Amino acid sequence: MKKLLLLHGALASKNQFDKTLALLSNSFDAEAINFSGHGGSMLNMNGYTFEVFANDILTYLDSNKIKKINLFGFSMGGYAALYFAKLYPERVEKIFALNVKFKWDATSTQKELIKLNAENMLLKVPSFANNLMLLHGMDMWKTVLENTSAMMSNLTKQHFLTDEDFEHFTFPILLGVGDRDLTTSIEETVEVFHKLKNAQMLVMPNTSHTFEKILPEIIFIEMKRFFLG
Repeated sequence: MKKLLLLHGALASKNQFDKTLALLSNSFDAEAINFSGHGGSMLNMNGYTFEVFANDILTYLDSNKIKKINLFGFSMGGYAALYFAKLYPERVEKIFALNVKFKWDATSTQKELIKLNAENMLLKVPSFANNLMLLHGMDMWKTVLENTSAMMSNLTKQHFLTDEDFEHFTFPILLGVGDRDLTTSIEETVEVFHKLKNAQMLVMPNTSHTFEKILPEIIFIEMKRFFLG
């Protein structure tokens, strides 16, 4: 069976894919990993950077003696998958990147950063804050927020993926985006799609940015179509 690695989004962990992995088990040799500093894993001394996340993927491949891998990445995980492919194109077979934000301008990024303030979160969405405590630990959940904020701020200053990078990708890529995603947009996804040489695009109807609100069966169908097609 094809090897498939699932990469979670910001503030999440590999548990994000529990339901999806259950559906994939008969069709793929699939696993998910925690990026450094997520889900109880050790925080890298460099914090959250895409260099760190790319190394997490590389470590998984080398530890399991995998030469080439299919990658599914959600949001931050999709960006990390594409950045890994920039550094190690020979290790990638196909990438399915869903709901990835590519444009990190100061205005839109500031809107995202406001949501990551721990005190505001406790006041406005305490259930979400409690979930982060359970997911990452009472001692780590605020650190996760702080490091995610720093990572997002850095994306406004440093472009980890450039037009030239997109033009050099030759392996198959599926870019998916929800039609109701308020974090990224169909327009910016289309813009990247047109720069890729071997790409498909998927617009998912009635779909917001939140992975947990997407039916696992729909993700499973699209994964099978793309990775096994």
